[in-house]
Amino acid sequence: MPAAGASRVIPMVSVLESFCDNISILTSNNAKENNNVERSFFSVPSNKSKLPFRLLQELLLGIDLGIRIFFKKDVRLCVITSPPFFMASCCALFAKLSGKKYIFDVRDRYPKVLEDLGVLKLTSFLGEILKIIESWVYGGAYQVTTITNGLLTELRNDFPDTCFNLLRNGFDEKVFGEEVLNIPKNQSFTVVHHGRLGRFYDLELFTQVIEMVEELDSEINFLLIGDFPPELLNLRVSNLKIHPMMELEDLSRNLVKCHIGICLLKNLPAMKNAFPAKSYDFIGAGLPQIVGPIGEFCDSISKNEAGIVMKDMNPLGIAREIVNLKNDKQRLTKISNNVLKIRKVFGRREIAKSFFQSIKLDI
Repeated sequence: MPAAGASRVIPMVSVLESFCDNISILTSNNAKENNNVERSFFSVPSNKSKLPFRLLQELLLGIDLGIRIFFKKDVRLCVITSPPFFMASCCALFAKLSGKKYIFDVRDRYPKVLEDLGVLKLTSFLGEILKIIESWVYGGAYQVTTITNGLLTELRNDFPDTCFNLLRNGFDEKVFGEEVLNIPKNQSFTVVHHGRLGRFYDLELFTQVIEMVEELDSEINFLLIGDFPPELLNLRVSNLKIHPMMELEDLSRNLVKCHIGICLLKNLPAMKNAFPAKSYDFIGAGLPQIVGPIGEFCDSISKNEAGIVMKDMNPLGIAREIVNLKNDKQRLTKISNNVLKIRKVFGRREIAKSFFQSIKLDI
């Protein structure tokens, strides 16, 4: 399915097949039929659902997948990726009950993220219960992996008796191959965003930037690929094109035609340790990025001079920076070349291969 969680699992499965004789993929009923894919009766929880209904969706999917894990024979290792946190926790519970080793892959730190979003207080009764679940899940794991150095340090400090390792995200080298970089750019200067604009993204800021860029330079276009809220779908500007979510192969060919990517996060504590999947896809497509305001990914973009970091999330300032970059061809070329220099470091398959080799997968 065309979603970040699915696209990051495919390279991991490919690498694991070189270590193990047989791989089974347990996933939602959104997935395509395949010989080694076992689909749940339930679908992926929807980001558009209210939190209570989303929790129910997560639990139903998690219990279904967990039961399948429990009754599977001759399982040497389960790799459980989260979020969704409650789904993944259910899978860990059934793996532990059946005596199976599992690696728990942490992409967002729950329940801490829920506090950052203002959904609950960790000092509340429910917050304390969720912290106990988190500790129990990590404590029972063969390994716990996470995607940034910031999260790794945080988890090691909070759970010193658990084995944590870094397993970065990245882009799929087979989809974003060298050949896609030869696809010609769009004639009009194009700024692209793909994926969902969920709770971690500043929707109001993003719409203001689009409107202000149109006023400053009507020749600049914005391309949005994914699932977006009505505020964007109903935006009355002439410089905006919106496409629905698409397969990763189609996405790669559309991204490389653009000139820069954009990723504007909310200024939340959880974002300090963030490195959004879309940022890796932009790197795979050879695109400089406009990013901000904070996060490990902002630090990486700044350090490698692979884009522009906006510490001041002023919409007019961001709009002017986009226009300046379009008009300064020399600067744009220099930043684009810097992206190509660091590109090979962020391939998912090489990252996964190095990780599984480093832990000496004795299962």
